[in-house]
Amino acid sequence: QDLGPSFVKLGQIASTRTDLLPPDMILELKKLQDAVPPIPYEDVRRQVESSLARTIEEVYESFDERPLAAASIGQVHRAILRTPDGPKEVVVKVQRPGVAQTIARDLELLHALAALVERTIPESKLYSPAALVDNFDRSITAELDYTIEAENARRFAKNFESRPSCRFPKVYREASSRTVLTLEYLPGKKVYDAIAAGHSGPAIAKLATGIVIKQIFEDGFFHADPHPGNI
Repeated sequence: QDLGPSFVKLGQIASTRTDLLPPDMILELKKLQDAVPPIPYEDVRRQVESSLARTIEEVYESFDERPLAAASIGQVHRAILRTPDGPKEVVVKVQRPGVAQTIARDLELLHALAALVERTIPESKLYSPAALVDNFDRSITAELDYTIEAENARRFAKNFESRPSCRFPKVYREASSRTVLTLEYLPGKKVYDAIAAGHSGPAIAKLATGIVIKQIFEDGFFHADPHPGNI
């Protein structure tokens, strides 16, 4: 957490690798899925208003100052959006101010570290540290542009419109930008919590596997960060 968003994101990825890391470490890393320290509401307000070029009151009927969740790149707040069809319950994903500059600095460091590891530990080339950092660079850089995420959500919704067992939130483009994303509010539970509450693990696994298979083999368009916080 202290190292910043890039390393939080790396920790989130590592938290899904139960095949590589011991259980006690996985338990700690899971906290990064939805327990990242939030940014103050005043920073959120400034980011929303500067990005949408309107006041929060003009765009939203109400805006909860308490974050619903905080992540490495942004945080999410519940709100009521003003629309021509009446008020709509939404969540607003707001990018942390200055995060793009922080990530650029972190990536420079990660590229240097990967090159150093490959030079000093020849056997590390089996795992291609430099190539892994290149992939991570492309992924996290794209994640900084919320218009890409908005288009992805629209495309996923269209691909699954005939499957009621899977929902992707509607994007409200009139209240979205590169650093602010307003989405339909969908209540839900993390996978672990759903199973603890009595839902069937095998049923969830079968449904999730079917969704992933359709994304990869039928649509050729898939969600590449399916940790429990996202699902």
